[in-house]
Amino acid sequence: MTEPKDLLLVNEQLRRAKRRWKALALAACAALILFVVSSFVVAAWERMRFKRRAQAVMSQAVIEAQARDNQARVNAQRAANPGKPR
Repeated sequence: MTEPKDLLLVNEQLRRAKRRWKALALAACAALILFVVSSFVVAAWERMRFKRRAQAVMSQAVIEAQARDNQARVNAQRAANPGKPR
């Protein structure tokens, strides 16, 4: 038959093992939560960066379109009034 002392020792070892597994599981959950939160933060940052880049490209396209329109208007005025100086 097993000694009570041995049973107490086995019981204590089981309790310690349960605590270790519990600590490991909590650490894994914390790491997973940190990963998910950081992924959302990075995704939001990339989305804002993309929007800023797209806005800059659109602004540049608008400026270029305005410059072409102005040049076309100037060319049309010069063609309509060939004798006048610039």
